[in-house]
Amino acid sequence: MTAGVCGEKLEGAIDVTIFCFTGTGNSLFAARKIGGTLVSIPQVIDAPTEYADDVIGFVFPQYGMGLPKMVRSFAAQNKFVSEYAFAVSLYSYIRGGALTELASLVPLDYGAKLKSPWNFIWAFGAPRDAEKSLRKCEASLDKIAAEIGSRRSKAVKPSTRVGSATKFFSDNKFKVSDACVKCGLCADVCPAGNIEMRDKPEFLGKCEMCFACANLCPQSALNSSKAMSKHRRYRNPAVAPSEIAAANNRRAGR
Repeated sequence: MTAGVCGEKLEGAIDVTIFCFTGTGNSLFAARKIGGTLVSIPQVIDAPTEYADDVIGFVFPQYGMGLPKMVRSFAAQNKFVSEYAFAVSLYSYIRGGALTELASLVPLDYGAKLKSPWNFIWAFGAPRDAEKSLRKCEASLDKIAAEIGSRRSKAVKPSTRVGSATKFFSDNKFKVSDACVKCGLCADVCPAGNIEMRDKPEFLGKCEMCFACANLCPQSALNSSKAMSKHRRYRNPAVAPSEIAAANNRRAGR
């Protein structure tokens, strides 16, 4: 995924526009598998408009039992016109209400919840065998992609409940250790443009709780506790850090 809109459809892809929000690559991986023209939500969040296509989809992770803040804002501030609309919400343990929250903003013809590898390393470490976890995810994803391809109807009932993505965690909990080499990758992969590189990475108080910065730091230098510093990191093995940065980087002069 390049920044903003990927103008060329993927080879063999169905005719669909997918709006994607990713932290450690799982949602980007899923959106690619479904296929279509991919649009990075962080790259278009500042330019509200009307989007129209035969098929429109949303692929995103679930945070705090609901939508990431940016996904909710994007859905609320834009207009979407399509013959068929779908959404795929990625979760790790609890299915939550991200789909019903989105359906209150955008009517959906189809919704699916996809179990994917854990990346919220504040709580505990990522899977020991990420590729094994991903294979299980892929099997479910193939079925979801087939159902979307056949335009299956599986409506989602709207809910006014809003998730608590940042209720229990904020970026002021992050501490930067002396292991930091100031490479800037944390700032590049942040979808909120929440990290400025000065003498060390500094957080600006608008964290999306995606944990891309902590998971992708090559030195594991971003932690909120001694316990977290010992947790395994995670990145979808099929998605390179440079691809996540291309989707998420909102820094001026990048």
